[in-house]
Amino acid sequence: PKPARTHHCSICNRCVLKMDHHCPWLNNCVGHYNHRYFFSFCLFMTMGCIYCSISSREMFREAYLAIEKMKLLEKERLQFTVNQTYYQTPPPTYTFREKMFHKCIVYLWILCSSVAVALGALALWHAVLITRGETSVERHINKKERRRLQKKGKVFQNPYSYGRCNNWRIFFGVERRLHWITHVLLPSSHLPRGDGLVWNTSYTTENRATVLAI
Repeated sequence: PKPARTHHCSICNRCVLKMDHHCPWLNNCVGHYNHRYFFSFCLFMTMGCIYCSISSREMFREAYLAIEKMKLLEKERLQFTVNQTYYQTPPPTYTFREKMFHKCIVYLWILCSSVAVALGALALWHAVLITRGETSVERHINKKERRRLQKKGKVFQNPYSYGRCNNWRIFFGVERRLHWITHVLLPSSHLPRGDGLVWNTSYTTENRATVLAI
């Protein structure tokens, strides 16, 4: 039998420990050993795009207004050319290089802002899952199980949720306060907690705490 939280990926054609999803952009599965890297990438990439969008908003505004001014001047130039007689068409008001420069600024700002929104939504969704102690696959499984037990008048409890703060500590491998800096903010190659084969459930954790309290 497969270990707990392990699922088979039909694309990779293999079983993945604590599988979250298959990412087409990475061309790989996100699971036990790279889930932390995936979330950190989404989070820091979103923060970087937001910073670039905010810091360059004035540059975008100037480039956008310049493009609108180019269109207006070009329209006036063409109207003037129609009403006048010229041996040759008058030169454009702006050079091709100036036009492309302003258009690239606008394009890059829109692209950066779009990535910030899309990737930010993905990072937020995974943050919710991490807080609940779930993966994307387990989210669907637990949702069905919650509905099934609700019909029987029972309450579903996620066996792999150890509390909001503990879920984040386990996810990032934080054991001391200093690890929030060395393991989260700074690049770190430390392995995740556990081997991904055996998982302690919240039930066993509660039972151990009760025995220790006694």
